[in-house]
Amino acid sequence: MFPLYDRNKSATTPLVTWALIAVNGLVFVWEAMEGFDPSLFWRFGEVPAQVLQGQQLYSLLTSMFLHADLFHLLGNMVYLFVFGDNIEDRYGHGKYLLLYLVFGVAGGLTHSVLTVLMGGSDMWIPAVGASAAISGVLGAYVVFFPRARIVSIVPSFVFVRVAPVPAWIFLGFWFVLQLLYSGAATSVAYLAHIGGFLTGVIVAKIFAPQSRVVRAPPFFSRRQAPRWERPSCAYCGNPLPADAAFCPVCGHRRLT
Repeated sequence: MFPLYDRNKSATTPLVTWALIAVNGLVFVWEAMEGFDPSLFWRFGEVPAQVLQGQQLYSLLTSMFLHADLFHLLGNMVYLFVFGDNIEDRYGHGKYLLLYLVFGVAGGLTHSVLTVLMGGSDMWIPAVGASAAISGVLGAYVVFFPRARIVSIVPSFVFVRVAPVPAWIFLGFWFVLQLLYSGAATSVAYLAHIGGFLTGVIVAKIFAPQSRVVRAPPFFSRRQAPRWERPSCAYCGNPLPADAAFCPVCGHRRLT
């Protein structure tokens, strides 16, 4: 499955998400102007053996803005565009940027530690890409918006169709694929995806922003309102308490 967009409107403008997409795009243009010189990846990419020796620790940050080719960049940016705005909306611009970097570093460290433990030549191959940071965004998304609909390209036995898929199914399937592929011989750092995703889940569970609650007079409570006037979440259909700013089930922000 490949995401196109989500039916989960954010209440704020995702300035940081757009800025991250722009920065990644500009860095890629710079890579292309340099002819994708391998020395760039050795200098700014994350080499697991060097990181665990305390060398080039800055690469845990710089590596998440480099991409190996155009398809690598576009795939990552589509995921960031689809899922990033809601997490930015939930945490706010500053915290979201900080968490994005934390997710990327956590995923990078996971990749470095496990790659070195498994041995082999992979520990000397630079890892690049925003996948670990974006995986953390996906982990937070599935915690906050499990029932949000992700309009996706869904392959079937004969046809390829576009259909809305609940976030917990889409991201659960995505995570299972990362686990299955992590043991295969491949150039993709699936271990970084797993580390970033799990970090996003843990952070969202521990540091969930508190819902902004607007207290309503008792006579406007759900119990007294006629059934046809009771508000419900536009994305999961759960009945909403009159004083809730967020849906208590899927976490979607109540738009007024």
